[in-house]
Amino acid sequence: MSEPGLFCQVNTAASGPAETAKKHVPVINVPASVKAGQPFTVSIKVGEAPHVMENGHFVQFVDLYCGHIYISRVDLTAELSRPEVSVTVVLHHEGNRMLRAFSRCNLHGIWEGTKEVCVSK
Repeated sequence: MSEPGLFCQVNTAASGPAETAKKHVPVINVPASVKAGQPFTVSIKVGEAPHVMENGHFVQFVDLYCGHIYISRVDLTAELSRPEVSVTVVLHHEGNRMLRAFSRCNLHGIWEGTKEVCVSK
């Protein structure tokens, strides 16, 4: 059974129930600093603890943004995939940039995780 309150907002580690957040907040792994215009890998794993990928309960997709700029979406299927993705990204503007990952669980709604990366010359 889904939790209706979780579908009324974008959930974060601070706003959602702790045990639920532990399995749903995307964890972003990226170098602390990258070169402007050079490709680098962003790895995203849904949850600190493993999330199930069963027919009745699974992560449907993972989206990646830089600030409010959309970068990528990876759609997932129950049983046949794991909620872990890697995306090669190129950022062109220098400065501290906030990467934002969103995951959607069919029973627990949308969850956001963030990680800052420094983009330099």
